Amino acid sequence: SDCSSGGTNRSCREFFTPLGMEFDFVDFRDPEIVKKHMKPNTKLVFSETPANPVLSLTDIQAISDIAHAGGAKHVVDATFATPVMCRPLDHGADMVIQSLTKYYEGHNMMTGGAVISADKEMHEKVKWVQNVHGNIINPFAAFIILQTSKTMALRVRQQSKNAQAISEFLEKHPKVTKVVYPGLASHPQKALADKYHRDGLHGGMLWFDIEGGSEAGKKLMNVCQRPWSLCENLGATESIITACAVMTHANMLREDRLKVGISDGFIRISCGIEETEDLIRALSVALDQC
Repeated sequence: SDCSSGGTNRSCREFFTPLGMEFDFVDFRDPEIVKKHMKPNTKLVFSETPANPVLSLTDIQAISDIAHAGGAKHVVDATFATPVMCRPLDHGADMVIQSLTKYYEGHNMMTGGAVISADKEMHEKVKWVQNVHGNIINPFAAFIILQTSKTMALRVRQQSKNAQAISEFLEKHPKVTKVVYPGLASHPQKALADKYHRDGLHGGMLWFDIEGGSEAGKKLMNVCQRPWSLCENLGATESIITACAVMTHANMLREDRLKVGISDGFIRISCGIEETEDLIRALSVALDQC
């Protein structure tokens, strides 16, 4: 995907490319574009839905069909969705990646990751690579995440409720030029969101552009008060506000970042489980100072 978590883009460009692997970063919003970029040596099609941070969506079944027709596997990073909201294996995907650091853990304490395979053969291959490289989560982190994941479904529902209300508030604010959230009628892929997102939940992530660009965005970071937090994480019980161009996606080439829609004044919001009214009140006060 041409838009993904910053670490995914960096891994492809700086780690795997020197090993002889080739990558095409393409727009996954249109399955036909993906189809046109399939090559005889394509082994893996990697999508992210909703994509970090622009929240573009992938037609999982359509991309899975294209990948399989070309003899490739389809891997989906569904960290933003969680299985509460979307289950790619039910729609033809071969593997799903989850950053456990985010919604599963949900309390800004531990880091971890998970790879879920559709069949035992791929699962065993992943376990073999894990064994060779020693990529094993430490036991205490695994224990904590097992505990926190028990409340994930409850948290995701409240986070989705907050995200819907905050995005609706931002759409009406005079200093906000654009708001993107899959639950809004204005989202360009709303029909796809309704197709794949379970129980009418569209997640806790949204983004907006503030009038005044990067300077206004930086000021917003500095003046936004509690219950908002400023950090790079997401999916936690705390609501988090992030300036992606200088934080989470700073390692992307600027031209690549702008191409996929991450402007200099791009503000990403990860909604927590606080009272909706408190979050909107604090955000309103901060925006008035920008």
